[in-house]
Amino acid sequence: MPVKQALYRLGPLSRLLRGTLNRSAPQGFSVVEVAGGDLAGLRLRIDLQTEKDFWLGTYEPELQASVRELVLPGAVVYDVGANIGYVSLLLARAVGQGGSVYAFEALPENITRLRENLDLNPQVGGRVTPVPRAVTGSPGPVRFLVHASVGMGKVEGSAGRQAEYAGSIEVLGVSLDAFAFEENQPLPQVIKIDIEGGEVLALPGMRRLLESCHPLLLMELHGPESARAAWETLVPLGYRLAEMGAGGRAVGSLEELSWKAYLIAR
Repeated sequence: MPVKQALYRLGPLSRLLRGTLNRSAPQGFSVVEVAGGDLAGLRLRIDLQTEKDFWLGTYEPELQASVRELVLPGAVVYDVGANIGYVSLLLARAVGQGGSVYAFEALPENITRLRENLDLNPQVGGRVTPVPRAVTGSPGPVRFLVHASVGMGKVEGSAGRQAEYAGSIEVLGVSLDAFAFEENQPLPQVIKIDIEGGEVLALPGMRRLLESCHPLLLMELHGPESARAAWETLVPLGYRLAEMGAGGRAVGSLEELSWKAYLIAR
């Protein structure tokens, strides 16, 4: 993995390598076998021009390592911000035949691709249940900001970057407390969260789960508001925060969190 990552940091040589790969890659979507990482051998429908990290297995290496080390067979996992299903499939592999993954995704384009990638890998994808809703503070319709790239977005009122969003759509929202307790869904042992600043809305909507089930959290935080929401929600409930990655440095104060933080909360 360090060698693969180093190839992206070689300045002009990296640009030459990337350009060569792009010229040799087909245009549009292709079904490919994943070449590396913890999804190696599975099949994905991806755009090799823009999504080579899914194919090479270099996508979110710290998160891949955390899933490998911390997600146990038989677990129930909520994947909040499932995108096209790469991490959902990682989680499904980790939980094994006795486990299950609930993949929350709000963007219609991503939901379609998520279902396609699950269908391409039925033995693993069959453990994943798509949930086509945005995770927020309470159930009901919400405005969802759509990025110009179409494949990214977040609930209106989220923290983080704002200027990159070109339009909005209405989607159905749900809090994780409502999903788990009002809809009588299986309770999670693990929750993975990556929702582009929507953490400020989602975390207050899962307080009952945090208090009663104490799930392990794998989080990507976006901006100081998200960091504060995580700190003020989790620390009073007895959670300890640590950075993802080698060493897992403990986070001792809110001020130690950078603008984008990859965290494990136990």
